[in-house]
Amino acid sequence: MKKFTREELQKLTKNNSGKVNVDLGCGARKREGYIGLDSASLEGVDIVCNIEEGLPFEDNSIDEIWSSFMFEHVSNPIFLFQELFRICKNDAIIEFRVPYYQSISQYKDPTHKTIITPETMQYFTNDKWYGSDYGINTNFKMLNVEYEYFPPFVRVNRIFITKILIYPFMVFARRFLWNVVHNITIKMQVIK
Repeated sequence: MKKFTREELQKLTKNNSGKVNVDLGCGARKREGYIGLDSASLEGVDIVCNIEEGLPFEDNSIDEIWSSFMFEHVSNPIFLFQELFRICKNDAIIEFRVPYYQSISQYKDPTHKTIITPETMQYFTNDKWYGSDYGINTNFKMLNVEYEYFPPFVRVNRIFITKILIYPFMVFARRFLWNVVHNITIKMQVIK
């Protein structure tokens, strides 16, 4: 597989920042200012490749990764996160959206191959805990997790005055009830 250099990628990008940003699994909805990568040749896709076989970028060549509803379609998430770590520069930001594990959106699609939770991300950090001896060899720092709620929970969560009172209920609901959260967006930083 050809591996694109940073210089080649900077020519492909349409932003003036000098940064190389990639939208993984962009489909026909590529994020503006990003290089679109997908397994299908669609409008907006700049690079067509099978992500399961690796990412076609040289080491330490990417500044930022965005992905919306793609990671759950990968059969080997360990390989994916090792590839992300390999291609990203130190301090690069990876932000991705996936279906929440306790929602119909995770289970209705027969092409979904994996489940990713915020707790899954601990396996890809250097934190010393029960999964740290698996030899995954990545180091990401969790920056943020956003939850997108299904109705009527979305309305309850937006009421500012009651957030302090409702927060414990919302944590309980999203952890123990089904179809409270539709999807999550996880933001991480690469630490090399």
